[in-house]
Amino acid sequence: MIRKIIPIMLVVLFITSTTAFADKVQLPKTGQTTKYAAGDDGDLQKGTAWPGPRFAVSGDCVTDNLTELMWSKNGNMPNGTKTWQGALDYVASLNSSGGLCGYTDWRLPNVNELESLVNAEKSNTATWLNSQGFTNVQSQYYWSSSTCADSTGNAWNVDMSVGLVDGSGKSVIYYVWPVRAGQSGSLGNSVIWKTGQTTKYAAGDDGDLQKGVAWPSPRFTDNGNKTVTDNLTGLMWTKDANAPGPSTCSPKTLKTWQKALDYVACLNTNNYLGHNDWRLPNRKELFSLVDRSKYNPSIPTGHPFINVHRNYWSSSHGAYGTGSAWRVVVGGGGEVYTGYAWNFYM
Repeated sequence: MIRKIIPIMLVVLFITSTTAFADKVQLPKTGQTTKYAAGDDGDLQKGTAWPGPRFAVSGDCVTDNLTELMWSKNGNMPNGTKTWQGALDYVASLNSSGGLCGYTDWRLPNVNELESLVNAEKSNTATWLNSQGFTNVQSQYYWSSSTCADSTGNAWNVDMSVGLVDGSGKSVIYYVWPVRAGQSGSLGNSVIWKTGQTTKYAAGDDGDLQKGVAWPSPRFTDNGNKTVTDNLTGLMWTKDANAPGPSTCSPKTLKTWQKALDYVACLNTNNYLGHNDWRLPNRKELFSLVDRSKYNPSIPTGHPFINVHRNYWSSSHGAYGTGSAWRVVVGGGGEVYTGYAWNFYM
């Protein structure tokens, strides 16, 4: 099925519209609805709309109607924290002891699955989730099954308070939240893509199970006109990942969050590359480029981008505190919020 898509530019990672191959991953909205500046995430609200209700409770389990992933209703089933290996062992023991809700195929979520629960509009995602039918979701870090490529003694975790994605030593203790695919068996991947991790570091980890939508081959198409299309998401990015537009818009330098938004507006005023609907990508769009098997940069091997740097602004505002916005560390793959007076790439 041919569909119309919104291409983006790498980092400036802006976006416009074109046509793509077939449906692969429909990136969802981030949840942000508050507008903090023209052209930001809350202003444009790009992505697949969330269903209403987002979550359906059935006994001790909750199905996310957006991703069709099933989670334990209790966000603290082990009643405490565990090391990364301890988290994997706990989920394995859950399956071997009869499982939950009649299923014995529970797993520790990979980092893409865990991040899918974050609501960028909320200052505390855990509080919001507990109002949606879950119980005991902690405003703390949860382990994912994904190992950090730059240091395999670390694994990725997600803070269910503000939504940070970070890496920590596997001996650190964090919370555990089992997940499984939807009840049809084929569901659970509609908006969740593989992380790119293929190395197995432990039984039941991300590299062992490799859950999610498979990446197309080739992952990227160099369009030959200074743009690159991601064939997984259908987004179009500028090939130059460092302020690729005309010099009249501004020099190729690091920019504050507002100046990054202003730069994209200038591209549209100048009808850059024949398009006037470029945008700064939201946190999920930027996050979709990350390959968890790579670092410096954490973008799939063979990508055609040039001038790729470490830190990039997203258009998503930090709900936790005023004056902050989300950036993605393309060098390693983390998502952190930073005061928007700081200077980063776009």
